[in-house]
Amino acid sequence: MNLIEIREGKVSLLIPNPKDYEKEGRYDPSWSPVFYNPKMRLNRDISVLALSVIKPKSVVDALSASGVRGIRYYIEIGGIEKLILNDKNPIATELIMKNAEKNNVNAQITTKDANSLLYEIKADFVDIDPFGSPAPFILSAINATMNKGYVAFTATDLSALECSSSFSARRKYDLTCEKLSFSKELGIRGLIAKVIREGAIIEKAAYPMFSLYFDYYYRVFFRIENGAKKVDKLLEKQGYYYECSKCGYREVDYYAERKICPRCGIEMKRYGPAWTGELWNREFLLSMKENLKNFTYFDTLMQVNKLLNILVEESKYVSPYFRLDFIASLIKRNIPKREKMLECLKEASMTHFDYRGIKTNKEIHEIVNCIKN
Repeated sequence: MNLIEIREGKVSLLIPNPKDYEKEGRYDPSWSPVFYNPKMRLNRDISVLALSVIKPKSVVDALSASGVRGIRYYIEIGGIEKLILNDKNPIATELIMKNAEKNNVNAQITTKDANSLLYEIKADFVDIDPFGSPAPFILSAINATMNKGYVAFTATDLSALECSSSFSARRKYDLTCEKLSFSKELGIRGLIAKVIREGAIIEKAAYPMFSLYFDYYYRVFFRIENGAKKVDKLLEKQGYYYECSKCGYREVDYYAERKICPRCGIEMKRYGPAWTGELWNREFLLSMKENLKNFTYFDTLMQVNKLLNILVEESKYVSPYFRLDFIASLIKRNIPKREKMLECLKEASMTHFDYRGIKTNKEIHEIVNCIKN
């Protein structure tokens, strides 16, 4: 295997030469014998920033591939006393050993099935960054997370979570759903709901602390706390979102049922069970924003800063975003400028989920009035 050296964050990394695995001038990271995706750099930068708030003593990267994520945590956060880097691919673990040695990282490197490993160990922070769905690893990852520890999941199977593929949504995430106008946010709410239900099985409460939609993936950090009563309170915030495709009317209910729009008389589309609570813990989010000054070397610094500024504003609003082009089309008006809408509604913000959307706790008729005026 021909290796090349790259640099990411504060680490030097050996990876398989992408040129050796090109097909007809194209390259996909999954074609390489060891997975390394440069498009996930922002994901890893954001994760380093989040860990600067968490300050874990023990870290598990259960699907390590090249080892870049766990090695960056060790080097860039400091204070990590135990690091476990795992991948079931022996070619990957051989490369992880080289990269750990190259960066003077003291890590326990294992070649195990991720679920098997996660039922053997406990850690302050567990990272699940799969190629595809995190669903097969959710229960074991929560099980491996210590009380008051943290676990993070990446999901790239947005077609399932956003309900472009309703059968896949049901198989992987227990979702009964249709595509709604704000599905980009519903996808992450569906993922959070699934994590909470999996934690409930073993009486561990999973509190969403930080949620991100970027490019083609979701990334969510959870704080885990033991206790059946805590779990029960979280389960009370699982519900179903309904939307009328004719007038845009919305409802949230805690039972799955056939609903008729009270305004139009047609059957509404449904998505759920989904998390109906906050997507961000504001204290955690503001701490990340404050700590960013310590990571000026990030290649994605400007993007991360811009994202955090938007997240801080949109975290003020619990309700899912409204898509302006969708509402404008329903009332046969031109799409309004977002700035005009924010000024008219007063209590509203941009959303990172969709450049066409706004976050607000106002009702749809108030948004319609602003578009018309």
